[in-house]
Amino acid sequence: MSERNLFRLVHLPPDLAKQLRDSVDEAFQSLGGATAELILHYARRRHNVDMKELPLGIDELDNALKEILGSGRKMVVNHCAEILSRRLGKDIRAKSEKLSDIFKQVAKIYQRRAATGDSPTTLFGDMESVEETIVSNNVID
Repeated sequence: MSERNLFRLVHLPPDLAKQLRDSVDEAFQSLGGATAELILHYARRRHNVDMKELPLGIDELDNALKEILGSGRKMVVNHCAEILSRRLGKDIRAKSEKLSDIFKQVAKIYQRRAATGDSPTTLFGDMESVEETIVSNNVID
């Protein structure tokens, strides 16, 4: 099975897919608004990347970044990994110069959690228990 099909087989919950898209967008925006728009325009026109469909098309986005930024894409990838680490509360590290490698790490974390029964629908934990803890600790006697 090709790596390209990984995200077609792994059904990521919408909240996690949105976190992936938002982290890429934030990493691009850190380069500056005009630069981000240029990269996204190039990726859309030359590689048919639809940011709304990520993680589908991540390989094409990697190709566009390689063509535009060359080895400078590592900066975007590292920043994206930092953003995802902060948002998901997991240690995500850039092991290569590809966004797809970061996305694969997130998919593996999700698969492991789903396989063990730990919050199969989200990486963010059991939101009810978090809310319950917050409410119970604020009870006025």
